Amino acid sequence: MNHTKKNIPCGSWPSLFTPEIVAEKNNYFSELKIDHETLYWLERRPQEKNRTALVQWNKNTGIREVTSLSFSVGNQVHEYGGGSYDVHQNDIVFSDLYTSGIWIISQGQQPICLYQNKTMRFASFHLIDNYIFCVCEDHSTYNVQNSLVLFSLDNPNIMITLDKKADFYSTPTLSKDKKKLTWIEWNHPFMPWEKTYLCIADFDVIHKTIKNKKILVGNQQMESLIEPNWTKDNQLYVCSDCSGWWNLYHVDLTNNSSNTLSPITLINAEIGKPHWVFGQKSWYELTHNRFLVQAFCQGNPETLIIDQGKIQNISFGHPESCPIPIQNTGFAWINCSPYRPMEILYQDIYQNKHILRTSSAITFEQKDISVGQTICFPTQDHHHAYGFFYPPTNKQFQPLSNELPPLLVIAHGGPTSQSFNSYNPKIQFWTSRGFAVVDVNYRGSTGFGKTYRNALQKQWGILDVQDCIDACIYLIKQKQIDPKKIVIKGSSAGGFTVLSTLIKSKIFAAGSCLYGVGDLIALTKETHKFESNYLNGLIGSYPQEKELYHERSPLTHIHQITCPIILFQGLKDRVVPPSQAENIIQVLKTNHIPYAYYTFKEEGHGFKQEATLKKVLELEFAFFGKILGFIPDHISEKITLYT
Repeated sequence: MNHTKKNIPCGSWPSLFTPEIVAEKNNYFSELKIDHETLYWLERRPQEKNRTALVQWNKNTGIREVTSLSFSVGNQVHEYGGGSYDVHQNDIVFSDLYTSGIWIISQGQQPICLYQNKTMRFASFHLIDNYIFCVCEDHSTYNVQNSLVLFSLDNPNIMITLDKKADFYSTPTLSKDKKKLTWIEWNHPFMPWEKTYLCIADFDVIHKTIKNKKILVGNQQMESLIEPNWTKDNQLYVCSDCSGWWNLYHVDLTNNSSNTLSPITLINAEIGKPHWVFGQKSWYELTHNRFLVQAFCQGNPETLIIDQGKIQNISFGHPESCPIPIQNTGFAWINCSPYRPMEILYQDIYQNKHILRTSSAITFEQKDISVGQTICFPTQDHHHAYGFFYPPTNKQFQPLSNELPPLLVIAHGGPTSQSFNSYNPKIQFWTSRGFAVVDVNYRGSTGFGKTYRNALQKQWGILDVQDCIDACIYLIKQKQIDPKKIVIKGSSAGGFTVLSTLIKSKIFAAGSCLYGVGDLIALTKETHKFESNYLNGLIGSYPQEKELYHERSPLTHIHQITCPIILFQGLKDRVVPPSQAENIIQVLKTNHIPYAYYTFKEEGHGFKQEATLKKVLELEFAFFGKILGFIPDHISEKITLYT
């Protein structure tokens, strides 16, 4: 025990992580790229109404903003976007959210609109010489059409469709000799982390089209192929999960048999992430047969050099994706430390690290920050699951004598997603006030291999629920938390898990559900093309197994919840419409279950406004304080429960 700290009941600790600071939106960095020795990245700025700017840096000129206030670089292909720009020999191509157009910046000149159509969206850009390859998503009719397209700067206003037979496309990449085009495609009912195809075709430079298309890999088995790219000596590599883990493979283009993949080495770690967004990068070629990769081992990222099959662990800090090699001068990456806000870091040849950009000027002492500890816990069905456990941390305060802290369980969204052990002020808000937090990477999460990822197939609402409960049981047995003071929260798909967990177990004192899925049948009817068959894998075939959808929907069993619950809903939410929350509220009322319900007129799916984020946080805090019996410090919101 540290006797210099004051003993105060958990939950009541004064904290530097005020609701204002936590709700303050920090800049968000993404899509770091290199062109010669100039770095580029995207910077989403909440203070500019969430506009995303393209920014560049090099050692000679420093940081310069490439796009003006009239542009927001981004796209909504698959609704989640990514892959919104590319750069090659000082030419830049990007997609603009404001105009729905493709724009070109040539050799530092003013942007010129290459192509514009309000019904079309563009992503996964590959710019090389006069050619722009990308993915087009056409929303001109009810049946959304995805295709692989080409623009030529010689005749810029004409869009050339290269292929449109598949349901989805990604990552078009031209070989170094400009003779071959490769890409990833997939079809319903599969998601890209379930089954994709690596395709190749001859590129006809004169007619600007492709011919002799064939599937290189993917026909033989259920295999997810991601991130194809060509090396300097015109060799093709791709990440495949055929071993049970996404690993990096060489593709033998001379072999016409099914054995076209050769691993650079096999490791029980994931080199790659699920294709929720375009433009992800998990590997780079350093020199011939020498690669830099980011690999997730039991959910934790590691940076490795793989040289002729030999593996060397490299310490770069906490890269968000694979660090970018800068020719003979060092490396750069987006850093996501457990202790600091997101940063753009550059490491020179002397291994000195330089902060080029930080997402927030507000920093805290490490003594005030709780760092997530990886836990692996047993499950009821004799398997295991993972999570990050954050103990309560505050340099000035500690629990009362013999007091164990309350536990906040977080169920992430997706559900094919992953929680990371990086700085998150939303978690520090709770730990700095005396809460323990467990962020559960339940089965179905990525970063733990194909078997773990596929465990949630047909089991959504069962295994994720069980794993959240078993995480609590594990921490109770470890005597880390108060078994009578456990609460749970989650949003969207995580909200579905919250509702299902409260129905299943009485271990929880209360729950918080943000725009959570209550009705699976309504969800499958209303969702967008990319996810329109997602539930077929997670639940079962629809409408053939409609009864299973009804049975697995929380709304069917809401009356079984016995603990208080608070719900938050955006009234402009088109993914999980307000009707789902309203139907839940009606059942809670009928069964006299204590609840609080708050709506936000201008919010959609995922709250964005600073005032909303602050209010939700304070209401949650007041709600849990009322249920668990502590007095929250420094909040203005009051809570009223209804039955």
